[in-house]
Amino acid sequence: MSDGDDLPQQIAALREAIEKLDRQVIRAGKEQFKANSLVEAQQQNLRAILDQLREGEAARQRELAQLREELDRVEGQARLELIKRLLPVLDGLDEAVNAGESLLAEEAAPAPVSFGRRAREVWGVLRGEPRSSTTADEHWVAWLHGVEFVRERLLEVLAVEGVYPIETEGQAFDPNRHHAVEAVAADATLSAGAIALETRRGYRAGDTVLRYSEVVVAR
Repeated sequence: MSDGDDLPQQIAALREAIEKLDRQVIRAGKEQFKANSLVEAQQQNLRAILDQLREGEAARQRELAQLREELDRVEGQARLELIKRLLPVLDGLDEAVNAGESLLAEEAAPAPVSFGRRAREVWGVLRGEPRSSTTADEHWVAWLHGVEFVRERLLEVLAVEGVYPIETEGQAFDPNRHHAVEAVAADATLSAGAIALETRRGYRAGDTVLRYSEVVVAR
């Protein structure tokens, strides 16, 4: 058979090879498309998972912040409740100081006693040491300064917690801070609405009133 007779067969074989190659290319393209689609879907899933993780972390941080705020609020309330229970102790110390000062004012003025001597006298008594031979007035002065020392220390502790006495001396009556328990007539030295006397000290924590000051007001 001549080469001319083989040419159609060669052309047919070449066409078949080309068609086979086309099918392979199409199949490879489909596989690549599937692979690309799978990769894109996986990327979308990963992005969704990452978004969920970020949202979960943000929610956790918000919950932690809320828990910290709640803990601070509860601790603050607990401290204020404890401080409120200490206020009657301060009242007792105030009354003791006022009574001691009134008693000493009724007697003759005692000889001057240094602060160091008063402190040693008070702490010596607390430790059970024998007292030195001093006059009765000196004993009263030492006792009074000991009470004043305890009161000032307690006020310092309250100040550390942001708690301070409410101002009354020279102040105008303020119903947001003061409670009027009595009224006196105003005169040339005491204008109407001014506080004439404080009968019980009030306390505040910042702008929050823990206890109103009880006062006598001029009218």
